[in-house]
Amino acid sequence: MGIAEPSQKTEYAQIIKKGASKKVDMVFTGLTFIAATLLIVFAIVPTVQTVKDIDREIKKKEQMSAALGKKLEALTSLDTQYNQNKEIFDSLELIFPTTKEFTLLLANIDAVTQRNNFILQSISFAEYRNRDYQTEATVLNPFSVRLSVAGSKADLTNLLKDLEQMPMFPAIESMAYSSKVDKDGNINYSISLRVYHLLEHKFYE
Repeated sequence: MGIAEPSQKTEYAQIIKKGASKKVDMVFTGLTFIAATLLIVFAIVPTVQTVKDIDREIKKKEQMSAALGKKLEALTSLDTQYNQNKEIFDSLELIFPTTKEFTLLLANIDAVTQRNNFILQSISFAEYRNRDYQTEATVLNPFSVRLSVAGSKADLTNLLKDLEQMPMFPAIESMAYSSKVDKDGNINYSISLRVYHLLEHKFYE
């Protein structure tokens, strides 16, 4: 085995250096790839998730905004309808009072009895106790009114019709009369009516 010439030694040394340099480059490239991968996993992926979370929150807020917009439109529409029908609503409490003071009813009954040549002798109010009667109304509560009147039998039919045509929409439930006729030819009648009043705590809910 011969001894290598100096030029050959130099060439071998360069080959060895190049091999080591290539290894260093490969290691550096590998480390760079690993670092980039870690950056994607630990930096970019959370950023993508954050973007998704923000997008989800934006969509929720858009849905809430749309719902609030619809409610605002509904309230505006109700306010417009109320202003257009304010007089009707103002008179509603007279027709169906929230208390048990039937002022309009009393005034109408007095006028109706006089118009039909009857004398209003007495009137009374009481809680409605007819359990057989049922209504689907949730804000109207029935109330009993009993009238005691005296008049001619010939005028009775017109009286009953006029009573039911009053603006409070009363309904005649029963009637009783006396068999006696007074000196003026009048008969005493007891008429039971069903009227309504508003349940205020439910009406304004």
